[in-house]
Amino acid sequence: MVIGLTGKSCAGKDEGARFLSSKGIAVIDVDRLGHEALAVNRDRLVAAFGEGILDADGNVNRRALGSIVFSSHEKLEILNGISHPWMKEKVVSFIKDKAVCAVNCALLEKMDLVNLCDEILYFYAPLDIRIQRAEKRDGIGREAFLRRNESQNEIGTTLFESGKKVITILNDSDKEYLYRQLASYYDTLLSRGYIYG
Repeated sequence: MVIGLTGKSCAGKDEGARFLSSKGIAVIDVDRLGHEALAVNRDRLVAAFGEGILDADGNVNRRALGSIVFSSHEKLEILNGISHPWMKEKVVSFIKDKAVCAVNCALLEKMDLVNLCDEILYFYAPLDIRIQRAEKRDGIGREAFLRRNESQNEIGTTLFESGKKVITILNDSDKEYLYRQLASYYDTLLSRGYIYG
């Protein structure tokens, strides 16, 4: 059983990943893999975007790279073309020997990871609530968050036509409400025999 976790920024998927992990379910964080992908593909990234993306130690500066790629759809696609195949390979390797695991990935659809999943938890929260969470959690303002949100427009657009079982987790209240939904989902895994309590 491979469970996909996806949703836009500050919708709660990371909290969902922490919950499942606390229940003993193996979770791979694909967004974190993206950081590793920058180091692994350093030379290709320098060839594509120039040495201005490097910090004083010669490592890829995510902020410098981000300022380049998030200002141009074309350049973002170049970055994705370099990073995503390596990341997908890591996910395939991770899930192949797990009885039950979860793939935590905002870009589940864009990275073509949906087909690797048996079912998907789609975390949803209204925009204004997500803005408030970003301000509190990340210290970023409304305009910066809206730019980030714009780059995530594709999230959730094809999930419901994928043929996969998609469960929407509504995260528009407190953590207790979120945890009740996750606990209910976990109970279904127990009742279906995918895991044993």
